[in-house]
Order: sequence, then C-alpha cells, then structure tokens
Amino acid sequence: MTDLSRFQSPWNFLGLPAEATTPERARAWVLPIPYEGTTSYGAGTREGPAAIIAASRQVEWFDREFNTEPALAIGIHTLPPLGLDHRSPEAMVNAIDEAVAGILTGSPAPELLVALGGEHSISGGIARGMVRAGIRDFVTVHVDAHADLREEYEGSRYSHACAARRIAEVSPLFQIGIRNLSAGEEHFRRSTDRVHTVFAEEALADRGWLNDLAAYVRGRTVYLTVDLDGLDPSIMPAVGTPEPGGLSWADIMAVVRVVCREAASLPVCDVVELAPLPGMKGPDFLAAKLVHNIIVQALYQRPSRQH
Repeated sequence: MTDLSRFQSPWNFLGLPAEATTPERARAWVLPIPYEGTTSYGAGTREGPAAIIAASRQVEWFDREFNTEPALAIGIHTLPPLGLDHRSPEAMVNAIDEAVAGILTGSPAPELLVALGGEHSISGGIARGMVRAGIRDFVTVHVDAHADLREEYEGSRYSHACAARRIAEVSPLFQIGIRNLSAGEEHFRRSTDRVHTVFAEEALADRGWLNDLAAYVRGRTVYLTVDLDGLDPSIMPAVGTPEPGGLSWADIMAVVRVVCREAASLPVCDVVELAPLPGMKGPDFLAAKLVHNIIVQALYQRPSRQH
C-alpha cells in the first residue's frame, strides 16, 4: 500500500487530508471565482482565489480559542474554480447566480458556502443565487471601503462599483468601514431604509456600533460579504483600490464573531478583491486566515445538520 505520508497534502483550502474534504463529509465548501472584468484601477483580483488557497496551506489548523483543530472536525470541501463567462459582466453575474443556487440546492450541499473572489461584482450574483435557492428573508453584512451603491458604472449595472446596489435589490444591507462614495451613492443611501452605514471614522472611534450590528443580525439569516479593501492598507495593501483609514484585524474579527454568535445562520459568505502583490505574502495569508476563522466561528460550536 502506498505510504501517503511521503506526499504533499492535497491542493485544497488548508491542505486538509482527503477524508476531511469530501462533499458528503464537509460542512463548509469553498468556491473560487477568479473573475475580473470591470476593475477600474489596480488589477489582479483574478489571481486572488488561487493565492488565498496557496496561503491557506500555511495556516495552522489548531485554534487556541477552542483548544483543538476545528477545521478537521468541520470538514472543508474545495470546489474547482467556477468557469468564467467573459461575454459581459451581466452574463458572468447570471452564471454565478445559477452556480450558487445549484450548489445550495444540491445533494449533498454545504452548510456554509464560502466564495473567494475575484472582484466584488461577483457578490450580486451570489445574493441572487441565494434567493433562487429559496433563501429569501436574509440580511447582508457588507465590509468595504467603498459604498458600491452606484446604479451603474462605466456603462454596466454589474460593475464592482455596483455590487452593494445589486445586493440591496434582494436584501437589506449593514455596511461597515465605508470611507469613499459618490454624491449619487450618498443620495441613494439617504433615500432608502434598506442601507445602514457605519462609516470608517465611526467604526474606529469606538465599538458601540457592534451592538447595532448584533441587533441587526440577531436571529436572522445572514450573508457576509468582505471586500478586503475595507481593511486598512497598512495590513491589506493588496487590493485594487486601497483607501486609508480602514479596519484593523481586531475590528474585522469582531464583526465575524458578532455575526456568527448572533445570526440564526450564515449559509453564504465571500471574501473578495485580493489582488496579490509579487513578493508580498502577508495579505494573502491574512485573507486565508480570515476565511479559516469565519468557517470556524460559523460552524464549530453549532450542531451539524448532517446528524
């Protein structure tokens, strides 16, 4: 019999052993979506999913909070990258919509689907896929430097700059870390009751807004979308449109903990907009560790619906 200890671990998220990664066994599934079609400043988000998976193989499985290796108990299945449709941004969003719905309604299906971007435009398709899968009464928690509330940008309603506007069509939004928006976005934000915004200066002044977040998600189904430029560029420079004055690692982990503690369920989340920088591995590792921590916080202390 072949001695498998001689070989590298499988090329999956965290490099988990095969027995912890089968679709039937895994409670969390990772879906890479390496799409980049509407970026308007720095490029490279198409390389983000692969960089996150590569960096994740250096993330320790042991979690001091739980004094164990939760990812092994949870199980994580890594899907192949989603096929790309470059005919138009709308065509790609439609493809994501259909793929996400298919995954969520399939058998077996994940308890938590984690999409890795790619640019933020993918999130509009993810939210629509949730609705198509029958998840209709959900709220969205949106971490970002940019409001992404434009009706259209550079001729497309499916630009990365319109991601939150498309989500708002199917779900109310709680935005955190916003520090750049247009006059039109501000007008829309003020004219609707579907968007609650915690601007970056508010988020950094004190943590009182976490109580508002807790009340917003308590007992609800939540979709969490994290644009990595919501973090401060001192710790996350590898994004296409960096903005000064963002969230710290402690801040983003506080968001994750509140959502995972208070929500009734977190069936879908995404981490998007990593644009890897040559020779700089820190941002890739941060993104991978964030994905690991979201999975652990969301699932480890919740009973599996598979049993």
